[in-house]
Amino acid sequence: MFQYLKDWLARIHHDYGVNPIIFAIIYFAGIVPFWFSIYKIIGGLKKKKFAEVRTFGIILGIIIILPFSYVAIFGHNLPFWFWIVASGIIGYSIYSVVNKIRTTK
Repeated sequence: MFQYLKDWLARIHHDYGVNPIIFAIIYFAGIVPFWFSIYKIIGGLKKKKFAEVRTFGIILGIIIILPFSYVAIFGHNLPFWFWIVASGIIGYSIYSVVNKIRTTK
């Protein structure tokens, strides 16, 4: 099982030029800053500090898009379904953040 997973990841790296380990590191490294940004945005909205909301909104947007930017820059021969899935994940993340902020205000 471990060898199959290792071969699959190596195939992805070879076929598409994207290292899945680097993608996962970028993706999961953004978890803490993601939630901290949401916390600061909600706090800024409650205190009416819109400069803080804007700053952490930009940080949040960068965190959401960063792993997919890595793929867009270094990837090649990516299948069309990847872009559909990536767009869905980005869209759902934005929707979920907006929904979370609206319900917490």
